[in-house]
Amino acid sequence: MMPAPKLTVSILSPPEPAPPQPPHSSSPSMDPSKKRVVWIDVSRVLAALLIMYVHLSSPLLKTTGIHLFYNGRVPFFLVLAGYFLGRNITWNKAFDRALWLFIPYMLWNVLYLFLLSRHGGSSFQLADLAGIRDVFLPGMDIFSFGSEPHDVPPIGPSWFLRDIIILTLLTPLLARIKILLLPALLLFFSFCNMAPDPLVTLSVGSCAFYLLGVVLSSRRIDDIHLVLNKKFGIVFCASILVSSAMVLLHSAGILSLWTETVAGMLLGVMLVMYAGIWMEKRLPGVAARIALLAPACFLTFMLHMPIYKCLPPSMKFGAFALFTPLLTFTAIVLFYVALKRFAPFLLPYLAHVKRPSGKPSA
Repeated sequence: MMPAPKLTVSILSPPEPAPPQPPHSSSPSMDPSKKRVVWIDVSRVLAALLIMYVHLSSPLLKTTGIHLFYNGRVPFFLVLAGYFLGRNITWNKAFDRALWLFIPYMLWNVLYLFLLSRHGGSSFQLADLAGIRDVFLPGMDIFSFGSEPHDVPPIGPSWFLRDIIILTLLTPLLARIKILLLPALLLFFSFCNMAPDPLVTLSVGSCAFYLLGVVLSSRRIDDIHLVLNKKFGIVFCASILVSSAMVLLHSAGILSLWTETVAGMLLGVMLVMYAGIWMEKRLPGVAARIALLAPACFLTFMLHMPIYKCLPPSMKFGAFALFTPLLTFTAIVLFYVALKRFAPFLLPYLAHVKRPSGKPSA
């Protein structure tokens, strides 16, 4: 019997091998050629779109009841990275995956820094190049060397990738103490209300959601799918009512709509995942097509803000702003397709798509 070919696992686009299933099984569907989980890829696209809508300050978030989805946009990617990196991780794999993510992250940072310097005339520190800011807590800025820190890293929307790179290197240790991480997470989610902070490297919120993914990595993806699909279906309807009520309270001046709470972010993560599961179950053809766009998500983190800066004001404000993120995402996907067709050798360095090692299998 020939050994099964190895799969190349991406930190941000993780495939999952499917166990043998009997006919008419209700387990998550997968692309048999690439061994990808369809609902996870759909959820990744939805979370990336939410990030793009938020950075445009779209009126969609203020006029509809999707605020709780918005809360789960970045925590979802942190949980996802912790989950797949926590499975069968070794120090060699951790270093390889961190390096694989670090190279395109730094290449885009250099390009973005160059564009900002040419157009804005700003000067940056070496720490700005890697997006490093305060470490662990605000005020612990060990990289400023006496100069004033800037408001955001040069490639602001990708700040959570910086944290994922660092946490990836620590994952082999974290995976060995999973039993100790659970009580720490329970304490955090019970008594803390700190969202992931883009201005703080390895902020408490970023670490907590990543560690949640590491803790969940002891469960099979099929088990998580079953729980979300069977136990939390009612959460989807309830969340629409809750978020709609939040919008009404915000309109009346009673509640701040943009307050991020731990409960809201956890519910947001579940809703983003449940939306992928629901779409795969109810609209399998649409879900399969959306899942094909997931490999372009890395480019959306890097390119949507520079694209926004080049757009005319008419596309950023008013009713047309509802469609701008979708058009921007379409342009980024077309750029990804062009890279894949005409310059596939650039994909690992620009799009975080790792080429499989060895000869392709039949």
